[in-house]
Amino acid sequence: MGAGASSGVKAGIEASSAEDLKSALSSLSDDAKAKLKAALEEKKEEPKPAASGPFSFPSGLPDCCTASPDLYKTIAELPGVARLVEMIFPPGAKDVPHEHPIHSMYFVVDCKLKIAGPPTPTKIGEEGGVAEIPAGAAPIFPAMAHQVENVGEKEGKAVFIEPYPGCKPCGEIEGYISPFKVSPGCYKILTEDENWITGILTMAVGEKDEFHHHKNHLIYVLEGDGVTINPGGDESAAMVVPLKPFAGIPAPMAAPPFASHTLVNSGTVPLKMLFFEAKK
Repeated sequence: MGAGASSGVKAGIEASSAEDLKSALSSLSDDAKAKLKAALEEKKEEPKPAASGPFSFPSGLPDCCTASPDLYKTIAELPGVARLVEMIFPPGAKDVPHEHPIHSMYFVVDCKLKIAGPPTPTKIGEEGGVAEIPAGAAPIFPAMAHQVENVGEKEGKAVFIEPYPGCKPCGEIEGYISPFKVSPGCYKILTEDENWITGILTMAVGEKDEFHHHKNHLIYVLEGDGVTINPGGDESAAMVVPLKPFAGIPAPMAAPPFASHTLVNSGTVPLKMLFFEAKK
């Protein structure tokens, strides 16, 4: 249809009175009326926003860092393996509904949270249940979707790891020596499942551990201002590393300093570091 014809039709419609249109519609067959009504009432379904971030959940919900980047931040990452997320909630803060894969957590401070959805017996959209979690708690949660609000009077802080989809095993290390076995005074297992260990390292100033190995792990500094790493246990290759509390450190086993070493607390204050380590 030419532009002239189109403008003519448009002008005709605009000039038509309500009675003219009513008369025209009444002359339509029942089948034509039904089709016209269906066409007018049909609404295009708005496309869901494309999922961003490293996860794509069947629910369509975003991951925590995508949903509420002001409250959740990735502070260290092993590409293709896992990320370390720090969660900081000021009093009254409430995040956007989101989903997690299986994740291992550590609560840095006492937290009082209202959670709509797991692990409380509620659902997103309902009045959440209140959970009071003490500092030092290290739960492992299954995959879940929820919404979280800080109903306490103080800032809430926790860290957790989220393994990436398709995370592959590290493989076996020949002659593997566990830090938990050779230096039990420094290394403690807080919790573990079949895939990850949540461990903690504590060292007095000047203290040194025994030679040991690590698989892929992510570190979170709780206390300390410096450590010396002896890669492969070789003190002639010592690496002095300054530390800051609440820093995240990726520690891939492919990097020589992290795969096997001894450590010395060469700082001026006691050392306390949390780490999440792959078991496979």
